[in-house]
Formats: sequence, C-alpha cells, structure tokens
Amino acid sequence: MPERIVLQIKNMVCSRCNLVIETALAALGLEVKKVELGQAEVVRNGEHPTLKEIEKELNRFNFGLIEDQDTILSERIKHALLELLEKGEIEDSSLSGYLSERLTKSYASLSRTFSKHEGITIEKFFIRMKIEKAKELVEYGMLSFSEIAYKLGYKNLQHLSRQFKQITGMSMSEYQKLGSRDREGMDGIW
Repeated sequence: MPERIVLQIKNMVCSRCNLVIETALAALGLEVKKVELGQAEVVRNGEHPTLKEIEKELNRFNFGLIEDQDTILSERIKHALLELLEKGEIEDSSLSGYLSERLTKSYASLSRTFSKHEGITIEKFFIRMKIEKAKELVEYGMLSFSEIAYKLGYKNLQHLSRQFKQITGMSMSEYQKLGSRDREGMDGIW
C-alpha cells in the first residue's frame, strides 16, 4: 500500500539542491510529489527504500534527514533568511518581525533554539549570509558598492564595508581586485 512521507532535509540552499534531491529520491524508486527548500514529499510503495537507505543516498550529496524538532526549526529559520536575502528587500529592523511572522513563533523562542542548535545568533548568521551575497554581487560587477549595500539592507556603505572587512579580512575593493575568489557559497556557511 502506498505511503506518503514528508522528509525534512538539511543543507538545502538553492533551487539546484531541489533538483539534486528530486533526482536522488526518484533514483531510489520513490514517487516525488514535491520538493522545496528543506523538505520533500514522496510516496513509497512497500517498505523500501527504508529511511536509512534514503539517508545514505542523501548523504552522498551532503544532504541528510532531520528528525528532531530543534533541527527542523533551525533549518526553517535558515531557509526563511535565505528567502529574505534573495528577495532583496532587507531591513535590519524587520528581521525579528519577519521571522516571527513567517514561522509563527516568538522571536525569543526562535533565537534561543537557533543559538543553542547552531552555536551562533540568528543576527550573526544572517550577517555572514549577507557578506557571502555581497561577495557574489561584487564578483558580478554590475552594482556599485553603495547599490550592494542598499540591496542588502544596510543603511550606508560604511556599515557594510566594516562588516565585510571584519568577516573576510579585506576591504571590498581588495576583494574585487583578487584574481581568484574565495567564496564559500551559501552552503559553506550553512
């Protein structure tokens, strides 16, 4: 008898991840109904593949299954932050409100769970994400540094510049002049 399963998956950071997950699950013989950041809905006919077999296949691609609620919540916070970053409509003052509304939990509860589970505050994690996005935008070379700062929700370029140097060890101009890039990608900070 077919069984519908919702898999909570860690380390998914982009639409390409969705494609990899969908392909891997289909290769295991699962009927993939839906894949989105952080989860996949599948139908399994019979007892195979087992959750262990699914986990093993996902691990091959640096993904994994999540079972405990704190880890699921932590991943949901990361995905909400990623969506906010990709929208490009960031305001520092709205981060707590955005997450509370998006995840229907108090920000204090979200913050406590995230910090305990990830070993870093939501704010510091989001800054790392924004700096990684700034590196990407600098590499593209289509926006001025001021435009990048505005796009990432900074009130002024100096604030972005200070955080950029603090995290990367170099100014944005120095980074721009580099021949080889040292970007981690979002999965590198995940």
